[in-house]
Amino acid sequence: MIRRARPAAIVLSILVATSAEASDQAPGLGELSLEELMDVSVVSVSNVAERLGDAPATVIVISRTEIRERGYGDLGAILDDLPGMDVVRPWGATWFKSYWRGYRNTIGDPFLVMVDGLVMNHLYFNTGDILAALPLSNVERVEVVYGPASAVYGANASMGVINVITGGSGQNLQLTGGSDETRIADGSVGWSAGAASFRVTARVDNGELDPGISESYEYTKNRYYGDRALWGGFLDNPDFGGEFRSKREHRGFDLRVTLGTIEAGLQYFRTASGYGVEYAADQAQNNAFWSRPELSAFVRDSRLLRDEVRATTTLRYRTSDVENDSFFVAAASGNGQPRLVDFSLWQTLNDSILVAEDLDIVVSPSLALKAGLEFEQKDLQKAYETEYGPALAPAEIDVATYAYPDPPDDSVAPNNSISTEDLGGYLQLRWLAAPGQRVNVGLRVDDNSRYGTATTVRAGYVGAFGAWTFRALYGEAFQEPNNRLLYGGWDGSGSDPTLDPEKSRTLELGAAWSSPRLNALASTWAVENRDTFVNTATGAANLGDREVAGFDLHAHAIVRGSGRARVKAWGYYSRIFRAIEDKHTSDGAVSGDGPIPDLAWNKLWLGVTATVDDRWIATLRGRWVDERRTIETNPVGSVDAFATVDLNLVARDLASTGIGLSLRVENVADERYFHPGVRDGNAGTEPGSFDASGNWHGSSGFYNSLLPQAGRTIQLSIHFDR
Repeated sequence: MIRRARPAAIVLSILVATSAEASDQAPGLGELSLEELMDVSVVSVSNVAERLGDAPATVIVISRTEIRERGYGDLGAILDDLPGMDVVRPWGATWFKSYWRGYRNTIGDPFLVMVDGLVMNHLYFNTGDILAALPLSNVERVEVVYGPASAVYGANASMGVINVITGGSGQNLQLTGGSDETRIADGSVGWSAGAASFRVTARVDNGELDPGISESYEYTKNRYYGDRALWGGFLDNPDFGGEFRSKREHRGFDLRVTLGTIEAGLQYFRTASGYGVEYAADQAQNNAFWSRPELSAFVRDSRLLRDEVRATTTLRYRTSDVENDSFFVAAASGNGQPRLVDFSLWQTLNDSILVAEDLDIVVSPSLALKAGLEFEQKDLQKAYETEYGPALAPAEIDVATYAYPDPPDDSVAPNNSISTEDLGGYLQLRWLAAPGQRVNVGLRVDDNSRYGTATTVRAGYVGAFGAWTFRALYGEAFQEPNNRLLYGGWDGSGSDPTLDPEKSRTLELGAAWSSPRLNALASTWAVENRDTFVNTATGAANLGDREVAGFDLHAHAIVRGSGRARVKAWGYYSRIFRAIEDKHTSDGAVSGDGPIPDLAWNKLWLGVTATVDDRWIATLRGRWVDERRTIETNPVGSVDAFATVDLNLVARDLASTGIGLSLRVENVADERYFHPGVRDGNAGTEPGSFDASGNWHGSSGFYNSLLPQAGRTIQLSIHFDR
């Protein structure tokens, strides 16, 4: 196990404190004060533009500039710097998990990932892994909304929303190379012709998981991946395994065409990788391929019907799949039995059609309404379409003569699909009750052909009193079981057409103080989940209850020195003080309650950005995550605390205007640390071996108990901006 690591976080806290007390010279050109930033418009809280300071939710906005300054390699990396997130990174079939505000589950995310208001969660898994494939070059900002949003967006917005807002003008390109075979090209080009405008954005992201981490945990060691007695002739093809190697090939493409009030978009995003550190090395090779493509085509028309009424019509078609060349090389027998190994191909095909109409109505200077109606039909696959080669003893496998299966047909069998229709309508009322006093009330009703009717409400109060702003928020949400959980799994996750969505209620109270150079926010929140999904010996059932409560502290400071030198600093602290859920026996009976696993009850994030002459920028950001007690099936009882620090250096306008360089160093101290395993986390740490009969005794389960995280990585980028 690794040592506890806190010194780096303490150093950064000193830097933040120093920043808050430093010079108060006049702001540099184009630099907004923190008071002025509260006037920035956000659109994700209520699906309508409103001042950040008036929004009935806790919102964190990460701008295009901050993405560049902080050196985020992909948009998924922002989760590491956000309060309330317990991030787990397997870097495999599960690219990341975020147990937002204590919502620990097996499959699916309790938040929506959107691009310009259109949901991008995978139709089969309900995951937000697509963040890792989205191009950065056309991102205007990212709005992270905390708290339930089902009263606006419907299902699966239990803990919040991450909305990526695209835009910008001109052309830009970033080329990146560095550690672990990283090669990234990310660019955007746009032009106008009369009333029409066009923008094309693309991203190619290739690389590998740091091989230096493989020996730090028992069941990611090379001796298992390369053992011919375990894998036989499959090791003769390096594309099928033989060593710790997990490649990624993420892709993104976004075409936008605007003509007057009409916008059309064609988007293709794909996350594709090996299996990272998710699975035990004696159970599955990680040098494999798992590809999840997304295709989206939409047309949206936003027009004024009259001065006080705006209507927005959206038509959308999307597909959300696992490609049929995704494969496993895996063991097909349990411990202590004769070992068999096979090769298999996997596929899921899913699509949906969406029609939506939204209305923004300004009734009076003090009253506005937002209403919407949408219909979505989903054609979803149930179980995976799989094709298996023969399961053979390792000594019988010849990679040249093995009977590889044909890929699954590019279609879904009628008895392996389900169509659902969802009709949802919502109404949001925003009322200026008195100067600085705003009330938001919302109601949404969804009628789903599989689950029936769900009604959710939301209410919020925002009161501004000079430098102080107070918020009181209440919201309800529901989380649907995804088809992967219902039909595609093992360990009791079987089909149950009577399964209901999970339900949640959240209460949040917050107080914020803002000045031109410093603002601070404290919020406390409590979440109750009911009818949570529990896997039993006979299938899934709505048996669980869960309660989580905590508080978050936010602080931001802008420090202005002489001339065009300035310093920005930010910090977050999250504390969970209650995280309890029902515990169940294998038949589903409640056996008592206990702590929710894999959560750190204390977390700290800190960062400082220093700018000189608007050309030279340095950002130091770090995080400290407390000890995490693991799930009951994980023989490793807890995962130690860790602290990591990242450094990003940017030089702008070198040799010519618009040409720059950046150097990103992640995990500067080369800290060796772990995340807890996902799902059962049951592989254990005891070394494997063959007994006298030649039978294998190894990992206790499929999912690694500890997930080694990457050591120090260095990447150099060149930027072209016009």
